[in-house]
Amino acid sequence: MNAQWLFSSPAFTSLLLVILVLACTGCLVLFYRTRALILQRDEANSAAEMSLIQLRKATHLDQLTGLLSRQRLTEIAQAEITRSRRYGHPLSVVCMDIDHFNQINRDHSDKVGDAVLTGLARMAQAMTRQSDAICRWNGGAFLLVLPHTSLEQALELGEKLRRQTSEAELLVDNRISVSVGAASLSSKESFESLTRRAENALQQAKSEGRNCSLGHHSAEDAHHLNAQFTGS
Repeated sequence: MNAQWLFSSPAFTSLLLVILVLACTGCLVLFYRTRALILQRDEANSAAEMSLIQLRKATHLDQLTGLLSRQRLTEIAQAEITRSRRYGHPLSVVCMDIDHFNQINRDHSDKVGDAVLTGLARMAQAMTRQSDAICRWNGGAFLLVLPHTSLEQALELGEKLRRQTSEAELLVDNRISVSVGAASLSSKESFESLTRRAENALQQAKSEGRNCSLGHHSAEDAHHLNAQFTGS
């Protein structure tokens, strides 16, 4: 009788309700805390993913021109060299440098120099294929990696870029010019050696008066520089 009276008493019923309310409240608190922790974790993961994407973008692209970074182009070039050797197709590089670029910065300001770089980058992108890779190599220089392209074809492209640059109004009160050096991959040659030969051709073009395009023979005949075009 005492037990039956206890279980059926209003006090016990009230106590049971209080316990149920507390239990439900505890479950709700636990649910929302868990949900908040999950949301925080998801936000942290999203932030980390965005940071990783931004980091990859920063390492893959030149921040000024939007072209490939030197590091990313080097990675692409290594892969293209492997494909070139595997399938036997030619591969060439073109090194293009703005003539008197430092003087442009001095005479017109770095901001104007940046605008020239950006304009030349857009021009190069418009004149190349999707399979080609372009980067800002250093200062006022650009490097183009051209799969399925012989030295003669690379020089033709370099000359088109040179002429287009001379005709474009990248400076308000003056025209600019570029010098171009090109080289084609030889057997067992590294990317470093290939770009070095293109840079050597570029330096030779500058020493011969600038505003011209030169091609460097293969590593087997690397002591020859062949002048293909000369600007007026």
